[in-house]
Amino acid sequence: MAPFPTQQLFILALCRICEPIAFMSIFPYIYYMISSFHITSDDSQIAIYAGMVTSAFAFAEFSTGMVWGRLSDKIGRKPVLIGGLAGTGLSMMIFGFAPNLPVALLGRALGGLLNGNIGVLQTTVAEMITEKEHQPRAYAIMPFIWCLGSILGPALGGALAQPCVSYPAFFARGTIFDKFPFLLPNLVCAIILACGVVVGILFLQETHEELKSKRDYGIEAGEWLLLWFRAKPSADRSFDKAGEGYLDESRSLLEDEQPPGYRTTEGSPRLPSSRNQSPGYDGKAQRIRKSVGVQRSFTKQVILIIISYGILA
Repeated sequence: MAPFPTQQLFILALCRICEPIAFMSIFPYIYYMISSFHITSDDSQIAIYAGMVTSAFAFAEFSTGMVWGRLSDKIGRKPVLIGGLAGTGLSMMIFGFAPNLPVALLGRALGGLLNGNIGVLQTTVAEMITEKEHQPRAYAIMPFIWCLGSILGPALGGALAQPCVSYPAFFARGTIFDKFPFLLPNLVCAIILACGVVVGILFLQETHEELKSKRDYGIEAGEWLLLWFRAKPSADRSFDKAGEGYLDESRSLLEDEQPPGYRTTEGSPRLPSSRNQSPGYDGKAQRIRKSVGVQRSFTKQVILIIISYGILA
């Protein structure tokens, strides 16, 4: 049985936790942000506008979720996941600098349009877990990470909003944080998302069956960094004479020539390739790999699961 992919799931969780932090961080201060735009003095109208802003992200993400899923089948899971994090970070910066309601709506909607990580993440976990015994534990990690981010996000947003009022000793009047009082929580969330992007580029492996064999310069850079940090001083890496002698002896045994009776100039026999035996294999494989249509994807069981999840949400 293959070992449980703890390292890759941990890296995926680090990328995952960035999104609920960014998504939930606006909830504590969105009412005050809408009020600062001076659109209306009616509290009921402010609540309506606040609902529009908070739902813009989810609606936009719902609209483009299938598109990002299909794109991940072509270019891979990793680029889509990293692009979603980067898009969310960009939207947070736009939202933090929003001087009025239209810009705030644009920032939130842009974050949803550029983020299709919900479905792609589940697919990545499914491709990462090859053993059925590991599935219950693996599939429980991402919802747990979302709940953890949902706790940290509102706490972060409420603590950092309007810093010139909350922390006058550190944030003076007349600064950029006074002009944009809700910039700081969005700036911190953007930094968290940037960290998630860096971690994903350096350490997250591609899981798409047809694309994971391609060369990944990000993974190579991450391995180089790990080797650099783990490198010890030359004094620690030196061996004593007994150790060197043992290594030399082992190396000489491995490098000795084979006895005369075992020497051969013939190579190993080549097995015939299954693809060469069937000329139409490539065409059949391409037809099998074609994406399933939308109608065939939404089976009765899938529709029931979507309805149940919608009721719970």
